Amino acid sequence: MLRIVLSLVSSLQIGARIKDAIERSAKKAVVIAIAAVVFLFAIAFGLVAAYQALIVYEFTSLEAAGIVAVALVVLGVIVLAFLPIVSRPKRQPQNFVNAPAEGMAMIDQGVGKAMQQVGPLTLLVIAFAAGLLASRRR
Repeated sequence: MLRIVLSLVSSLQIGARIKDAIERSAKKAVVIAIAAVVFLFAIAFGLVAAYQALIVYEFTSLEAAGIVAVALVVLGVIVLAFLPIVSRPKRQPQNFVNAPAEGMAMIDQGVGKAMQQVGPLTLLVIAFAAGLLASRRR
């Protein structure tokens, strides 16, 4: 019975964490999508402006289009050259000194979330029943 109670509390905690993670990810995705659309419009405007500026400086339309295309290729190569440097995963050293405190904090968080979802009285009844059943087995 104790295992069932612990699995119930654990599943409540996991469910709440998954829900929070999904909500945060959805918000981030919306913000990133809006930023990407604005960025694409800015790039398109800049390309048209660059093309028009080249036309004003007496380049033919074919030459102006070629210059803009070459500039985009060079920019793409530069971005691809820096991509491995930026995307390298960062390792965090494990700190075993704070591990017990972090464990207790996670347990405290889990109990707090379970109490919010189930309610303090229900959680008290479950803990009482688990304690009673655990004491009867000995």
